[in-house]
Amino acid sequence: MHPETTPLDVLYFHQYFATRRRSTATRSYELARRLVDRGHRVTIVSRDTRMLETGRDGRPPGRLVAREWVEGIDVLFLNVPYANRYPTPVRLASFAAFTIAAAVAGALERRPDVVFASSTPLTIGISGLATARLKRVPFVFEIRDLWPAVPVELGALKSKPAVRSAEWLERRLYEGAEKIVVLSEGAQQDLERRGIPSEKLSLIPNAADLDVFRPGIVDAGFRARHGLEDRFVALYAGSMGRGAGLDQLVDAAVALQGSRVTIVALGDGGERPRLERRARELGLGNLLFLPPVAKDELTGIVGAADVTLTIFAPYPILETNSPNKFFDSLAAGKPVVVNLDGWLRRLVEENDAGAWVPTGKPETLAGVLAELSAAPERVERMGRNARALAEREFSRDLMAERLELTLEQAISS
Repeated sequence: MHPETTPLDVLYFHQYFATRRRSTATRSYELARRLVDRGHRVTIVSRDTRMLETGRDGRPPGRLVAREWVEGIDVLFLNVPYANRYPTPVRLASFAAFTIAAAVAGALERRPDVVFASSTPLTIGISGLATARLKRVPFVFEIRDLWPAVPVELGALKSKPAVRSAEWLERRLYEGAEKIVVLSEGAQQDLERRGIPSEKLSLIPNAADLDVFRPGIVDAGFRARHGLEDRFVALYAGSMGRGAGLDQLVDAAVALQGSRVTIVALGDGGERPRLERRARELGLGNLLFLPPVAKDELTGIVGAADVTLTIFAPYPILETNSPNKFFDSLAAGKPVVVNLDGWLRRLVEENDAGAWVPTGKPETLAGVLAELSAAPERVERMGRNARALAEREFSRDLMAERLELTLEQAISS
């Protein structure tokens, strides 16, 4: 907090709050913790992310709300069942239930200085906007993915009435927000094309955990445990859903048979069983699937890899993404191979921090990995550049400063 800044009271809605002990994204925790460190008060309304895998949060049955202090952050955990394995209609019903529960929780809280809501899902904006209007305070809306554009392009949302309803809600939330936070240049440009004033937008990308992911932090036993001592390891760590397009990894592994490259796919998602089955049927010994791990364990695994992969399916809308795994890799000093033809491509190419391959071209991906496996000095140079880029442009502290300024601007507008 700047000396002349008045401490803020922030009511923060985010459905998937998680600390570094979980395997999911920790953006809301990292930003909230830094706001607290800067003298502000932050209350987060969320659900326990243990539900993502199990549908249960480990709390006593019948307890609808649990209030906990997490490193100075006041967190309200709402007991609304949810799991990634739920069928789509059940997941949508869970989103609706959480939206209502979060709005009620917000209404019962003290009057804050500003309400901040972070999607996805888009419906979390309803809770935030309703609370802001009830409390008569500014509303700031963060868009992690462009909804409903992303599910529509991926084929996950096909009903025309549902699409129209989602588009109406999106417009209403944008209109109701004093400020809109976007995570990528592509998302910012998309909203500007749709007529949203540039002064209403704040670009706050995902960021690098410079204190967690650092060069030299290596899980010394990782390679030995998995028979990778003499291999060139390309690590994908992230979601294994439809949008990831991980058949590209399977096809690249086919092309890389006989080389010293092994692709490690670490994570979970709806596509993983099919991908594993396909890899087994093809007899691929150079493609290894591993379960997701908490961030504090992931650091050593990233450190044990030679390069990392930020791979997505060939949908243009995904070029607006701001993936956590990309920034974690930069912080760890690992070259990143990306296949998005957008701002991430520009970052790795302009800073010599990795390589770009066209999406949907697994044979090109295989060729780049084979080239890198034979160029250790190039890999080392790219790794140094990656860390320098993370320190220069993508520290969590810098992003927290930007968020603080955005919240202050919303209040003064």
